[in-house]
Amino acid sequence: MSRSLISALALSLTLFSQSASAQTVTIKLGTLAPDGSNWHNLLKEMGEKWAAASEGKVKLKIYPGGVAGNEGDMIRKLRVGQLQAAAISVVGLHDIETSAQGLACPGLMSDDAEFQYVFEKMIPVLSKRFEAKGFIPLMWSDTGSLLVFEKKPLPPSQMKGLKMFAWAGDPASVKAWELAGFTPVVISSTDILPSLSTGMIEGFANTPVLAFTARWYEQAPNLISAPWGHLPGAMIITKDAWDKIPADLRPKIAQIAAEIGVKINTEVAKLQSDALTQMKKNGLKVVELSDAEKKLWQEKAEQTWPAVRGGVLTPQDFDEIKKVRDEYRASKGTK
Repeated sequence: MSRSLISALALSLTLFSQSASAQTVTIKLGTLAPDGSNWHNLLKEMGEKWAAASEGKVKLKIYPGGVAGNEGDMIRKLRVGQLQAAAISVVGLHDIETSAQGLACPGLMSDDAEFQYVFEKMIPVLSKRFEAKGFIPLMWSDTGSLLVFEKKPLPPSQMKGLKMFAWAGDPASVKAWELAGFTPVVISSTDILPSLSTGMIEGFANTPVLAFTARWYEQAPNLISAPWGHLPGAMIITKDAWDKIPADLRPKIAQIAAEIGVKINTEVAKLQSDALTQMKKNGLKVVELSDAEKKLWQEKAEQTWPAVRGGVLTPQDFDEIKKVRDEYRASKGTK
């Protein structure tokens, strides 16, 4: 090979490398967060900051409100490259790594402080597990308490056989509802509102913010006062997409995502409170529980545990989360 040809080839490779590094990377992100909701707006803020920090080299295109399908659909689209990122709950995340869903186990955490302690302790562990499977968690967030909404104001003692929404693609949730004495009905989350309207389902468990923004509560205007569990989530990006972002920009992109995650976690209590206030103004009624009904509610929650421990996640992973919870309780002098 002549010296001139070698020089030309070297110049060509240099120009190609420069062109590749300057190429715009577009990250397509799916989420169930309704269009125009606070969470959607925070994700848009993140995208704007990504674009500014990267001088337009990293762009975020958001598909809100289930446009990209339910959470299981989003995971499948991540695997085939139709999406590069998703902001979803542990219901979808368990299709990648099951141990995360242990944080949402009904009745496992008694209050918000207990949940936050366990959540923060488990984040580093869970992040490593997702990275090992080709997905980078850029933020973890608590989307709020899982509350049960129902069409009729029934206390736990009268709920036997109640037709409850069960996530499509999540057979363990079906088993869990059955163990607790309910009748699970498997549908997509995007079909909750019409299914409530027709009576196909009579209740659902979700966060107040999503119940309000998706307007599901309008067809299920009665709320059990005691929580059912929590619904943590994360924003993940495929490793393939992450590697396409120039290496020098990745720390900035990750930092911005982490800051948005902190903002979501800081605001979630306010968002939840505001959602409950607005729903009550619009006719939502709270079913207050007596001490006996509260005990029964906790028993129903714990009846789901066999579907979680050894079902959704391994007994070891469940016990790992429970051990952290027990450490917290021991530090507070509670059982």
